[in-house]
Amino acid sequence: MPESPSAPSSTTVPFRDLHRLHRIHGDASRAALLAAVESREYTRPNPIIEEFERRWAAYCGVRHAIATTSGSAALLMAYMTLGISPGDEIVTVPNTFVATAEAALLLGATVRLADIDPLTHTVDQDSARKLFGPRTKAVVPFHAYGRLAEIDALTAEARAAGIAVVEEACQAHGAARDGRKAGAWGDCAVFSFGPTKVFAGMGEGGAVVTDDDELADKLRLLNTHGLKGRLHTALGFSFRIHPMEAAYLTARLDVLPALLTERRALAVRYTEAFAPFGVVHNPRVADLEEHGLYVYVIDVPDRDAFCARLTEAGVGWDIHYRAALHQQPAHQERFRDAEVPACDERQGQIVSLPMINGLEEAEVAHVVDRVTDALDAVTRSAR
Repeated sequence: MPESPSAPSSTTVPFRDLHRLHRIHGDASRAALLAAVESREYTRPNPIIEEFERRWAAYCGVRHAIATTSGSAALLMAYMTLGISPGDEIVTVPNTFVATAEAALLLGATVRLADIDPLTHTVDQDSARKLFGPRTKAVVPFHAYGRLAEIDALTAEARAAGIAVVEEACQAHGAARDGRKAGAWGDCAVFSFGPTKVFAGMGEGGAVVTDDDELADKLRLLNTHGLKGRLHTALGFSFRIHPMEAAYLTARLDVLPALLTERRALAVRYTEAFAPFGVVHNPRVADLEEHGLYVYVIDVPDRDAFCARLTEAGVGWDIHYRAALHQQPAHQERFRDAEVPACDERQGQIVSLPMINGLEEAEVAHVVDRVTDALDAVTRSAR
């Protein structure tokens, strides 16, 4: 079954529309990009990159941001700076993107998988805490689909044990709880600015953010080949973001609050329509400010039948992620002993619905009506 289906329908709404997303605030974004090109500010240290880092750190409510080439690079840098190496362990969840584990595995560390809370799809704190041991170097909670994970108890126990907390916030731009944004909860956090994100760059991009001055200094040193003054004082490399990408992102930051407001309004519309079917879990939060709505996920019975109905009705859909870490061919043997029943159950039910900035009212109504029809059909069949 195709992940980006089209079907004979008078109204077709794709799962994702990057043309529409990047047209929003497009003139200002292109003007910023052109100004960066014409500035000839291509060398390092680079004022365009530094301006973006200042702006992104301030937005997240922390003192430091170190911009990188991608979210995957940000993860690797964070783990390296924390000293993760062979013999160490990290604890994370199985329903995250593979890079969360890959970066640690590439450093020779062991990854241990905690289960998820079935109502939020984020880390089950008790499950994660049970995995802490003398070799645990970091716990990496994933803000699934943009929803801030509940990590208060987990963070308190981790810090008491000398375990670092690395927020995997690659999908959670702008999510906040009690006025505190994603990126300001852990020892550090990693973000991705890939082109499909709510806060989207032209291609790739990422950042590590932190309030820890010493950690920030180490990250910067690592990302400049260990260069201090004119001498290389430590091992390092370059995962630095390109100035053109930084300029584009700085302009996009001006429109991020409006993009989030629009997506949260769409989530309210969806939730009101679909909640009677008992399928709305991940968006269920006390305040939608806690959710960055990278994707809107529901849990449905008989997913194949449900998705077939959406395809026929001209409504795009996707699955995030089609296979969890322990189900991926590259990792099945490594994680064969993982006990994650809640994740296993949800993984066979999750479906992501169109969450597109700039949808017209007729398109929204079409999605709501067709999804409601499909839910009615599959839930009746499941009784």
